[in-house]
Amino acid sequence: MQSVAILDSTLREGEQFTNAYFSNEQRFMVARMLDALGVPLIEVPSPIASPETREAVEALCALRLNARFLAHVRCVEADVEAALATSVDGINLFYGTSKELRAFSHGRQIEQMIADAVPLIRRIRAAGRYVRFSAEDAFRSDLVDLLTIFDAVVEAGAQRIGLPDTVGIATPRQVERLVHLCTERYPQVGIEFHGHNDTGCAIANAVAALEAGADCVDVTVMGIGERNGITSLSGLIAQLYIHHPEQLAGYDLTQLAPLDQFMARCLNLPIPFNMPITASSAFTHRAGIHTKAVLQNPRAYEILDPRDFGLSRQVDLGSRFTGRHAVGHRVAMLGLHLSNDEITVLTHALKARAERGSLSQEEVDVFIQDWCLTSPTNK
Repeated sequence: MQSVAILDSTLREGEQFTNAYFSNEQRFMVARMLDALGVPLIEVPSPIASPETREAVEALCALRLNARFLAHVRCVEADVEAALATSVDGINLFYGTSKELRAFSHGRQIEQMIADAVPLIRRIRAAGRYVRFSAEDAFRSDLVDLLTIFDAVVEAGAQRIGLPDTVGIATPRQVERLVHLCTERYPQVGIEFHGHNDTGCAIANAVAALEAGADCVDVTVMGIGERNGITSLSGLIAQLYIHHPEQLAGYDLTQLAPLDQFMARCLNLPIPFNMPITASSAFTHRAGIHTKAVLQNPRAYEILDPRDFGLSRQVDLGSRFTGRHAVGHRVAMLGLHLSNDEITVLTHALKARAERGSLSQEEVDVFIQDWCLTSPTNK
């Protein structure tokens, strides 16, 4: 796999999430935290959207971060000029290429779209800025139409072409085929993938795109975005950590959990229970057979090392599924001394208590200590 650039679109795509409204202070914090993590590209809205948006974009650029800011802009001259009037490092042009978007969004044919896009790409390159052209709804687009417009924009100077799965319809195999075709046809430019999660394939499709030759993937913090959102930053990092760790050499992974936690506070929502790495239970083990193995060797049931993310594993003892090995381990951690038979009896007592409802770690500790004081086996 070639070097991969992660583009975070939380400040653009993420603000299209139904619960999202970021103050400037929150935008600045998100940008700083992404930069501290090591994300190289941050996408912002089109400055023409509103005076407030233009001011926010300028303020973000003024932070002087290592990350580059790219404006997401329609193929409209006024939009491009408004973006060029700011300090953004580049412009991410987009145009809907599927028959659905051509019919119901902008109403233009491929020839008209090329006539719009080509001079704008040349204008952006002449201004010394980076430019990407993205074919919105690429995976519902006719292949001939798609390649016709890509041929034109690449010849005009686009430095990267984008393949967005705008409605989340694609499968990993479809993504692999189209990305591979484009990397073969356009070896002189980069390939970017933007995948929505309407059918639950966003992370899988992103990995398929990278392994087929894409060099850039769009993500957001916690995967927020239009409808079901897009590929989550933590989900992509989890995959790269396991399968392509060399791609994360420049990242400070301990910044990931604070970033997701900050976003959860901004949205007034919990981090989803199944979010890779940063969910509250991501490194929590419960079943007795799991906890026994994990206490002996964490790799028995963990493929991610929580320490690399500044996190720690937890063993949940307060359930009917707890095992005597985990209970014995906790007893030792509390500085208590019980025989194997006593630990077995204690485990049965704890499981019986948990039948009435799960216990927190604090409640488990109190239960163990009280049992040691009152159990007949200790008289």
